[in-house]
Amino acid sequence: MKNQIQKTSPIIPSDVAKYFLYRAIQDGDLVSPLKMQKLVYYAYSWTLVNNKKKLFEEKMEAWPSGPVVPSLYGELKIYGSAPIDEDYLGVSSTNEFNEVICTKFPADIKVTLDKVYEGYMTKTAFELVALTHSEKPWSETRKGLSPTEPSNKTIPDNLIIQQYGQQK
Repeated sequence: MKNQIQKTSPIIPSDVAKYFLYRAIQDGDLVSPLKMQKLVYYAYSWTLVNNKKKLFEEKMEAWPSGPVVPSLYGELKIYGSAPIDEDYLGVSSTNEFNEVICTKFPADIKVTLDKVYEGYMTKTAFELVALTHSEKPWSETRKGLSPTEPSNKTIPDNLIIQQYGQQK
């Protein structure tokens, strides 16, 4: 690949999750931790392809339920399969949200995040699991593992770029 992947600002996976959760709350939608993991995966993937930047430095792992960001899993596991609560945002107003979270995202990244939200939010968590399971980055990374076997194998960026770069 001719264009090198750039590093971005100090965005962390929970910033992306909070951005999506805020939008979902505004739309009157609920988001489970399972669905959020997939939304964050697609945000990472499409930022890598469209913006030629890593959205965050943490690696995605190929867990039995699909791609997972371990730190985000740790933060969201208290919700189990229930929707993520508005308290997760950690802010008390729209202005505070805009100052604390939104300012972390450059305009080009925000465009990608909004496209991901609009393209994937309408799918259920299980549709997103099925979709990630059908795609090469997760399936290649899990090769040789049984469907339920735990794994912390990381999904390589080059597989993500191959998969989604063809769909641009």
